[in-house]
Amino acid sequence: MQTTKKTTTRRITLLTALPLVGALTLAGCSSDDDDRDDDAAPAASAPAAAATEGSTGASASTSGSAAGNDALIAAAGTARKAVGSGTVTSIEQEAGGTSWEVLVVTSDGDEQEVHVDADGQRTTAGPTKETSDAEDVTENERFVGAADLSVAQAASTLTKTVSGTVTELGLDDHAGAVVWEGDVLGGSGTTHSVRIDAGSGKVVTNTVDTDD
Repeated sequence: MQTTKKTTTRRITLLTALPLVGALTLAGCSSDDDDRDDDAAPAASAPAAAATEGSTGASASTSGSAAGNDALIAAAGTARKAVGSGTVTSIEQEAGGTSWEVLVVTSDGDEQEVHVDADGQRTTAGPTKETSDAEDVTENERFVGAADLSVAQAASTLTKTVSGTVTELGLDDHAGAVVWEGDVLGGSGTTHSVRIDAGSGKVVTNTVDTDD
């Protein structure tokens, strides 16, 4: 009789423990699933990382455009310093981009030509006074008087219009108005010819240069 009671007690204890074991097993499975979801979380955030990289690329492109004009602006300053004073009315890359040719108009309306190295830091030739007649002097004075934007400001406006590097920039007449006319070389190798009003900076024309 005593043996029967003990056996019955063991069965009751075993039956009571089974739900507890099942609950622990289910809890363990649930815990494993949560761990896998945590491991997968970084993959879900990958698009956000890609978007960040894209934004950085766009910012770098803009910064690159600004940095691309540093040599041009430096060359303009070096040429003006070599002349002593005056207004830069034209600057362009030459010899495959290894130097700059700069024209500076002095207070008497005459032009001085200066050649500067690619970095814009050193004069390689000039200043040389250009031969100017009365008509040239009148035109130069008109250009200088209308140009409220400096060569640096004009270059900045061009690269805000078209992302790239300004390779040529000069004052010119367009439809009776004085404009800064320049070429902007884009990252894809396409050159845009852009004209802006020399006084206001308003874009007048913006076309793709198809000349070979």
